[in-house]
Amino acid sequence: MTSAEDTAAPLSRTQAVAQNFGRRARDYTRHAHLQQHTAQTLATFLREHAELPDKGQVVEIGCGTGLLTELLHTPGQPYLATDLSPEMLEQCRSRLLSQAAGLGLSPDMWESQGLSFAVLDGQSATFAVPPAAIVSNLTCQWFADPVTGLVRLARQTPLLAFSVPLQGSFPEWEAAFADLGRTSGLLPLPHEQAILAALDGLAPQRLTHRIEERPQHFPSATAFADSFRLIGADQPRAGYAPAPIRPVLRRFANGLDATARILYCLVMREIP
Repeated sequence: MTSAEDTAAPLSRTQAVAQNFGRRARDYTRHAHLQQHTAQTLATFLREHAELPDKGQVVEIGCGTGLLTELLHTPGQPYLATDLSPEMLEQCRSRLLSQAAGLGLSPDMWESQGLSFAVLDGQSATFAVPPAAIVSNLTCQWFADPVTGLVRLARQTPLLAFSVPLQGSFPEWEAAFADLGRTSGLLPLPHEQAILAALDGLAPQRLTHRIEERPQHFPSATAFADSFRLIGADQPRAGYAPAPIRPVLRRFANGLDATARILYCLVMREIP
């Protein structure tokens, strides 16, 4: 006998990513240490090199639980927070509403401050009215083609501000698998040269970027793997076949320093 689950069509990669993050939405903020750091860094980078516009809507791609949203949204500014996962979006809304209540704002007052929410796949998003700015924190690496997706977003706004992890992240982990003659299951990441060349091809008025190498210490290999699993970011690369990793676990029995390479970038251009 075949169950309904057995006959259901397999999830697309986009659906699987949304489902994974949705399952971890309730505890995401507690475990998303790198995302919290990059949200702060991106917000600071934006303030140092540009300003969000006073008029027009700001759209955030992949808001998660609102780590960047809370840093960028100001009362009265039209701000659309979007995410692929409805559960993440609800956590964002609930978390920001709770913070507003702590400031003495009622739900009605808070809703009037210009903040709205929508389930949206950022890699295929099209806006009838160009947003005054599009912002995104550690999201575009999940696009089927991150470079093409970033160019698509940049074409639709005068200001694109984003952070994205880069090829070469977590070399310590990758080296342990290479020594076994294997490749890890980590998501393939875009190269900064490919991103910057494609965005520069749009002939922006200004393209500003910086690359950060951010080390994180984990007490064990399991803790490193859990840093992805506990936030729902453990969807493996396409074609990955799990295999025993005891040598990797032994290698990092006394801890692992894993380094993320992060690109922070602002693209400013005129929209016809």
